[in-house]
Amino acid sequence: MELKTPGIVLKRHRQGEKDDITFIFTRELGKVMVSSRGTRKLESRLKPALELFSLNNYFLVKSRKDSRYFTLAQAEPVKMFQSMRLSLRKIGFCYLVVELLNKFTEIEDPHVELFDTAREIMEIVESGDYSNVENIESFFKLKVLKFAGYGLAEDTLYLKEKHAGKEIRDLLRMIETVPDVKRLDIDYDVIRDVNMLIDSYIIHILGEDLSSSKFISGLNNGRQ
Repeated sequence: MELKTPGIVLKRHRQGEKDDITFIFTRELGKVMVSSRGTRKLESRLKPALELFSLNNYFLVKSRKDSRYFTLAQAEPVKMFQSMRLSLRKIGFCYLVVELLNKFTEIEDPHVELFDTAREIMEIVESGDYSNVENIESFFKLKVLKFAGYGLAEDTLYLKEKHAGKEIRDLLRMIETVPDVKRLDIDYDVIRDVNMLIDSYIIHILGEDLSSSKFISGLNNGRQ
């Protein structure tokens, strides 16, 4: 089996001294596990295409249908999101994107719309034309939850437990259905509370907090 597809790097593990196992969220096949030889070497030409939250075009090969892994044959960097790597807040956002995709998607379960959404919002944040990262963060978290079958706005039992009324339910629906994420312009204090509610829902589903949310929370507390 051969797969040519764009993909976003979600997670990377060392395998031995020179090799890698990488989780890549591809447009064509969803999340896949990729084995690559020699990509820990400094001189490896494929090394840049395995950088966390980078966007690349991949040529992947699976020799056996029952194998868990694709083998990385070729890769072409598309976007390294270099400007985002200069901002702690934007780095936190990128970690959130890849952690959500990794936690809430299954192996080889295609989500073309989710891939396109992730790519779009990362490019928006990278461009610097829209600085309201907290708004985009809430939008993406709700999108991922929706794709995974969890609609927070419809979970009346959970919202009642959290004493969230109709106003917050309407706000959640507005955020997750807005046709253009750049139109979101919710005040910081409001969107902070919304993000805290969404984070508590994610913990409720996963049974654990997101490492990226802890990182972002620390940054937000520092700005107060």
